Amino acid sequence: MEILISIVAKVAELLVVPIKRQIGYVLDCNTNIQNLKNEVEKLTDAKTRMIHSIEEARRNGEEIEAEVLNWLGSVDGVIEGGGGVVGDESSKKCFMGLCPDLKIRYRLGKAAKKELTVIVDLQEKGKFDGVSYRPAPSGIGPVKDYEAFESRNSVLNDIVDALKDGDVNMVGVYGMGGVGKTTLVKKVAEQVKEGRLFDEVVLAGVSQTPDIRRVQGEIADGLGLRLDAETDRGRASQLYERLKKVTRVLVILDDIWKELKLEDVGIPSGSDHEGCKILMSSRNEYVLCREMGANRNFPIQVLPEREAWNFFEKMVGVTVKNPSVQPVAAQVAKGCAGLPILLATVARALKNKDLYAWKDALKQLTRFDKDEIDKRVYSCLELSYNALRGDEIKPLFLLCGLFPTHDTSISDLLRCGIGLDLFKGRSTLEEARNRLHTLVDELKASCLLLEGDNDGSVKMHDVVQSFAISVASRDHHVLTVADEFKEWPTNDVLQQYTAISLPFRKIPDLPAILECPHLNSFLLLNKDPSLQIPDSFFREMKELKVLDLTAVNLSPLPSSLQFLENLQTLCLDLCVLEDISIVGELKKLKILSLHSSDIVCLPREIGKLTRLLLLDLSNCERLEVISPNVLSSLTRLEELYMGNSFLKWEAEGPSSERNNACLSELKLLANLITLDMQITDADHIPKDLVLCFQKLERFRIFIGDGWDWSVKDATPRTLKLKLDTVIQLEEGVNTLLKITEELHLQELNGVKSILNDLDGEDFCQLKHLHVENCPGVQYIINSMRMGPRTAFLNLDSLFLENLDNLEMICHGQLMAESLGNLRILKVESCHRLKNLFSVSMARRLVRLEEITIIDCKIMEEVVAEESENDAADGEPIEFTQLGRLTLQRLPQFTSFHSNRRQKLLARDVRSKEIVAGNELGTSMSLFNTKILFPNLEDLKLSSIKVEKIWHDQPAVQSPCVKNLASIVVENCSYLNYLLTSSMVESLAQLERLEICNCECMEEIVVPEGIGEGKMMSKMLFPKLLRLELNGLPKLTRFCTTNLLECHSLKVLRLTNCPELKEFISNPLSADVPAMSKPDDTKSALFDDKVAFPDLEVFRIGEMDNLKVIWHTELHSDSFCKLKTLGVRSGKNLLNIFPSSMLGRFHNIESLIINDCDSVEEIFDLQALINEEQRLAVTASQYLRVVFLMNLPQLKHVWNRDPQGILSFHNLCTVHVWGCPGLRSLFPASIAQNLPQLEELLIVNCGVEEIVAKDEGLEEGPEFLFPKVNFLQLRELPELKRFYPGIHTSEWPRLKELWVFHCEKIEIFPSEMKCSHEACREDHMDIEGQQPLLSFRKV
Repeated sequence: MEILISIVAKVAELLVVPIKRQIGYVLDCNTNIQNLKNEVEKLTDAKTRMIHSIEEARRNGEEIEAEVLNWLGSVDGVIEGGGGVVGDESSKKCFMGLCPDLKIRYRLGKAAKKELTVIVDLQEKGKFDGVSYRPAPSGIGPVKDYEAFESRNSVLNDIVDALKDGDVNMVGVYGMGGVGKTTLVKKVAEQVKEGRLFDEVVLAGVSQTPDIRRVQGEIADGLGLRLDAETDRGRASQLYERLKKVTRVLVILDDIWKELKLEDVGIPSGSDHEGCKILMSSRNEYVLCREMGANRNFPIQVLPEREAWNFFEKMVGVTVKNPSVQPVAAQVAKGCAGLPILLATVARALKNKDLYAWKDALKQLTRFDKDEIDKRVYSCLELSYNALRGDEIKPLFLLCGLFPTHDTSISDLLRCGIGLDLFKGRSTLEEARNRLHTLVDELKASCLLLEGDNDGSVKMHDVVQSFAISVASRDHHVLTVADEFKEWPTNDVLQQYTAISLPFRKIPDLPAILECPHLNSFLLLNKDPSLQIPDSFFREMKELKVLDLTAVNLSPLPSSLQFLENLQTLCLDLCVLEDISIVGELKKLKILSLHSSDIVCLPREIGKLTRLLLLDLSNCERLEVISPNVLSSLTRLEELYMGNSFLKWEAEGPSSERNNACLSELKLLANLITLDMQITDADHIPKDLVLCFQKLERFRIFIGDGWDWSVKDATPRTLKLKLDTVIQLEEGVNTLLKITEELHLQELNGVKSILNDLDGEDFCQLKHLHVENCPGVQYIINSMRMGPRTAFLNLDSLFLENLDNLEMICHGQLMAESLGNLRILKVESCHRLKNLFSVSMARRLVRLEEITIIDCKIMEEVVAEESENDAADGEPIEFTQLGRLTLQRLPQFTSFHSNRRQKLLARDVRSKEIVAGNELGTSMSLFNTKILFPNLEDLKLSSIKVEKIWHDQPAVQSPCVKNLASIVVENCSYLNYLLTSSMVESLAQLERLEICNCECMEEIVVPEGIGEGKMMSKMLFPKLLRLELNGLPKLTRFCTTNLLECHSLKVLRLTNCPELKEFISNPLSADVPAMSKPDDTKSALFDDKVAFPDLEVFRIGEMDNLKVIWHTELHSDSFCKLKTLGVRSGKNLLNIFPSSMLGRFHNIESLIINDCDSVEEIFDLQALINEEQRLAVTASQYLRVVFLMNLPQLKHVWNRDPQGILSFHNLCTVHVWGCPGLRSLFPASIAQNLPQLEELLIVNCGVEEIVAKDEGLEEGPEFLFPKVNFLQLRELPELKRFYPGIHTSEWPRLKELWVFHCEKIEIFPSEMKCSHEACREDHMDIEGQQPLLSFRKV
């Protein structure tokens, strides 16, 4: 009976509930429709708000998230559907509207209910964190002020297409100076970088006289490589090895004038590195095609007249709208010959000018014949030159032209300008410097000078420099050697010169006397160490004002130097010097620079230079003696540079008792405003040096020894201190503390609090503070001792390192403005520091951008609650600018910010389990909602003992991940997982994810709400570029989902994750225990649940339990762009490329397989052959490199002869090593089609024949290897023949043949005949076995 009752109840349940639901559609029809109307209105309003947000984002140049656009599309369809249901409401009655139509009411009620569910779901999905994102900047670029000329677009696209061509490795661009070659190749660099055609793109300027070291340096800078070799050849080797490591690299060599030997620079090309392509620009097509060997060359023409006019009109502005000016302006634009640089230069010169100026300009531009483009170039530039106003700016422009084309230091311009009396009415160096910067800005605005590549430098466009040299030569009798200088002009010509510039050029021997009575400046930047200056060389240069001899052997100084009675600037940088006493006779000297020379003694005669304004002794590391009273005699001195130079200051005393300079001499330099020097003994600092230091505007003063002068300081006011005691901080140094902007403190004894014990008047001007190796320092600020203070108002960065007793950064309260501008905080090896900030202090650090904490043994948290007031303050702390956070080697670290009550509880109980079971609940997470950093981009965690990074529950997860671009987690042994599934959607900006050596990590992304049936059907990492999982012994899967999409992923590395057999688990199998799962030998690492459409590099290693990498069914476009595959140490891996996958891997370029004990074959062709699929499947048409090493079970590289179905015709390098089971290497059809093969190496294998026998091949097959230049066969005891049967082989380029321990094969026939023709194999011995190689007489 009970069974019957239960059956009846079940039947009633199955019948009544659905009937009730169906009746409800009729009864609740009006309610459903009204609810639908309301929700449609809400959804429409939400759509309107979303559109407004999108429009605002687009106005700000931002990109719209794809999911937002998809949502809008869905909304349009749903609103239309919902509106249709509402519109049918009037038809729900019959009989003139008096009786309800039940059928219509049922249909409308059901439809309304269904649409209502959809709309509510869409409203929830429309709650996005953000609708847009800023596009990532490109590598080299964007090119500033680039004009997308239509005539250039096709050339640009052709160049990019040529760089894509696998048969092209050198591309040239040529055209006249100023036509825009440099701008175009930079645009190419930007475009290929955006298109990810290359992994690295680097650019170097070559110039008319190449400086190999500079070219190497520019390329190295682009690669982030430091060249530390002394010789050019050593640097080339370093560069070569670095470029070889980049799979795809584009090297741009701009402005080539003659052959540049790539090997001298260190650039691999051709067969050395097929992935290295070179783009060059030159004025001469022959240089590119004949001397450099470019495969394709593209001419860059001048702009068409229409484009030139549009560009010119845009640059000039409204002036050309004047009807009277416009026709003249059109002719002026035409006269600019379509050169963009000239169009811009002339346009700037004529902007806002009257008609007469335009007519005068037109007259200048029409002076030359139409065909004489170079002269037109010069006339255009001359127009801009003549438009320069003032007596100073034109000479400065011409002076810039005398220096090399690469960066020219503004400091060098100042020194020469002072010597030439360029800056009229400026009596001090500071006034002259200010004037120089003003003039430089004017020249930049006129497009006659460019911003230099380094700080404080400028450079010239090569056309502009050519023009400057031409004008200087024509109008001022200036000799500037642009190329080789074979012989000196005659005396009558020399006597006219006013300036000579020889910048790093090869020159003939100098004449005994250079008769140049009108010469004002002589610049010799030497590159020949053997060059000698004749003793009487300067005798006839009595008007000389500027003499710059760089890198010249001046031992001894020419005695004729004393005749330069008008000399005002003397630069002997990098020179070999001995006695320079004769320089003391140059009484008018204002500038003396001995920078980086090997001078040992500054003699007392230098003290006669009473007009000297600047003395540069920097980097004179051998300087040991400065004669007493020399410095004090230079009473007009304004700038003294002694960095990395003189150290042997003597104590104060009578000069007769001293052999060297003392610091007291500086007191007499009343005009000194710039000082670089080092004082090793602070006891030598006079007490009354304060007057000298008070006037300093720029200084780099290092007190103590061991300072590194090569480190570039961030500000012009830098003080570095190493003191035994604070007593040594005399009034002079205290004066510097008050005005310094960058302060370094090392090994400072007697200081407990930086702010309190150093009298810096709150350090209000300090921007950068470095405190290192100061064992006594307990606090940076101790307001408990002196009360709250306002301090460090402008501090930008704070670096604390190896402070063994530092307990707090700030002890006590701070005034509100203190530390308010701090951007960067780095703390390392401070082993008594438990936290960085109190809650109150953290709230004022609103500009903090970077926090780095490394190796602090008892560091527990970053922000601490130090009082009940802190704990009661419930408002979260928001670091709105924090972009980078690094926590590394912090063994006691628990949380970024923990609850004070939690910490007290944790300290009171001994057992972690007791705490976890009571008040603390689950384990504490690293981040929580109390601390927010919404703009965090870079997170690195290493060797910290946290169990969770983010809280499990979405409601309490810190919203600090939406802008994360990089997550690196290393050696965090307590982490079981990284993320929860609910966080994945927030990681839309993530580009890099690396997890290494986390021994308890079981899963990267865990499902939300385990046990509640919650599961994401799809996970998307839209911008992830690099994923690395290494050293995770317990990792079983990446995540559990139906689909993982990483559309941008380029690099994937999986190493030492032995339990990882399936990258993704589906929701149905995720909860099944591993022990209960059947042993499915066909389970694969990747299947159709993984979408990696852009993956290019995949490396996998130490995966002992993995048997199959790819499932027979993959996602439609996964792995199709894979270029590099490396498999290492897979003990149970059976094969690499299953037959069904071959068509997918057609872009593979490099294949490296090693130490896989079970691999029997690389390419499985069996199924493909059996299916008789005779289509031309070029499965590996790009495969160039194959390395197979230590594969003991390998039987076949190809298990069947593809017989033309598959092509491997781009194979370039094949190395097979340690494969004892391999009997042959190539199937015959593959061996017959290897036109690109250059290098073949087979070592320690069981190979009996290199090419396997094909029964279907006709008798006497021919094997041609047109590019093989290297063949090595070593330790092949079973090798008997090249091919088993009569055959012919040709090796026309074979240069190196190495055969070792191959006893069974005959290399050459017993009766060898030699010729100089190609090696051919057509000889059979009496046993029917051909030798490896033979020669045929022709």
